[in-house]
Formats: sequence, C-alpha cells, structure tokens
Amino acid sequence: MGDVFSASPGDIQRAARIQAQLMDIVKNSVRDFHDDAARSAGWVGHDDAMARQLGPRDEKERHGTEETGKALMEAIAAMARVLNVNGNVIQGAQNDAFEAISNNASKSGRH
Repeated sequence: MGDVFSASPGDIQRAARIQAQLMDIVKNSVRDFHDDAARSAGWVGHDDAMARQLGPRDEKERHGTEETGKALMEAIAAMARVLNVNGNVIQGAQNDAFEAISNNASKSGRH
C-alpha cells in the first residue's frame, strides 16, 4: 500500500497558540530587558577613561541583545502564522474530502 498522509488541524492550531504564547513571553522579556538596561545605563561613568573604554561596548551589547530578542520574536510570530495557515489549509482539504465522500455516498446509497 502507498504512503498515507494524516494531519490533525486541531493539533496544528494548538501549536500555533503555543507559539503565540511564546512570542508574548519573548516580547515581555525584550521590553523588561530594555527597561532594566535603561535604568542602569551610564553605570560605566560619563567622562572618564572607564566610560570611554566600556561605554561603546556596553551600548553595543545592549543594542545587540535587544535586536536578538526582536529577531527571535519575529521568528516565533512567523512560525505561528505559518502554523495557522497550514492548519486552515489542511482543515479545508479535510472538509472538502468529507463533503465529497458524503455527496458520493448519498448518490450511490452506500457509505
């Protein structure tokens, strides 16, 4: 017998909801990091050698961390969108198949 395709739209939709929840967690984490980092900005000083040496690196690391968090959030959001679309496509295909089976069964009187 040939390969069998099977899919559960409900499971796919659940996975999409989990991805959306993960996105919210990452979003909140990025926001919290930004807020906490802003409170500690300037910890290296302002005019002295330590500020000149560490300030640019500190700023670069803060910015890089936020950008990484935002990229992660975008990737998770994209995964959730893809799961939703795939779940809808699979559900539509299953609905069409069930309708075709029902139409054929009613025409022939057999199930």
